[in-house]
Amino acid sequence: MGRMAQEQHWDGGRSTKGAGGRMDARTFVTYMLGVSHDRLREAVDGVSETDARRVLAGRLTPIIWQVGHLALVDGIYVRRAGGDSPVPARYAELFKQGSGGEQDYPPLPEVWNVFGTTHRALIDRAGGADYQAAVDAPSYKTVGEMLMYSSYHRGYHIGKIMTLRSLLGKAVVR
Repeated sequence: MGRMAQEQHWDGGRSTKGAGGRMDARTFVTYMLGVSHDRLREAVDGVSETDARRVLAGRLTPIIWQVGHLALVDGIYVRRAGGDSPVPARYAELFKQGSGGEQDYPPLPEVWNVFGTTHRALIDRAGGADYQAAVDAPSYKTVGEMLMYSSYHRGYHIGKIMTLRSLLGKAVVR
């Protein structure tokens, strides 16, 4: 899939470049990062600080953890793509895979702002990274594959947040 990350074109999409409605990998990645950012914003919209911290069913990781985890992992993607992660060091323990539960999380607006900063850094890297550069990770082997995977990862956690919203009695968006 490494070559495809830089050379393959996708038909369709709302935002296309080039002849025949084709979308190159950089445009695709940037578009999907933008869509997933907007969907995450919609998912956390209207969630109170208290509800964001609630551990539902006795063990489901709270909404604030989902957002913080995305910020942390996106920061890792930024670093793997050659940039500097803007994520505070303390986020590594709070939001790593396998953590969660009741913790002393930062306020939701702070976590959202860190995610936003990391999102902008990832967009920047997506525009200038070498999509063929090797990455040592189990789910992808190149920077291009990693950047495509990042939107899948975001979507997975957006789905988790939508489930948590439903359990909180809040409307599920879209």
